[in-house]
Amino acid sequence: METVAVVISEILGFLAIAWLLGFFVAWAIFRPIQLEYREEIEESEESMAYLKNIIRNQEKEITKLTREVQELSDPQHSTKEFLATQKRRQNKQKSKAREPQAKKGLTKKSEERILKEIEEALDKIN
Repeated sequence: METVAVVISEILGFLAIAWLLGFFVAWAIFRPIQLEYREEIEESEESMAYLKNIIRNQEKEITKLTREVQELSDPQHSTKEFLATQKRRQNKQKSKAREPQAKKGLTKKSEERILKEIEEALDKIN
């Protein structure tokens, strides 16, 4: 009986060792493959995000162009009116660009004009 117990325990020990070795061999084989797939998945996700951003920008551009086409095709808006609105927009942008320069300080003429307005207001009060 003792010999049978020893033989069974040795067989079970060898099976356990074989299972552990098989597990580590399989892990060593499939781990690089798993890492490679993970890198490919990350790259594809990044490219998908990049493509989504491109699509969003293209959609914005398309909506902008369709608005312009609708403005031009609308009979109420003639070409002259459209160009006038474009000039107004450009003038607004130019004025916004000039605002910080104008706010730096008062010129002599503006100071004199302000003083005259103050004097006139004081004269009206008295």
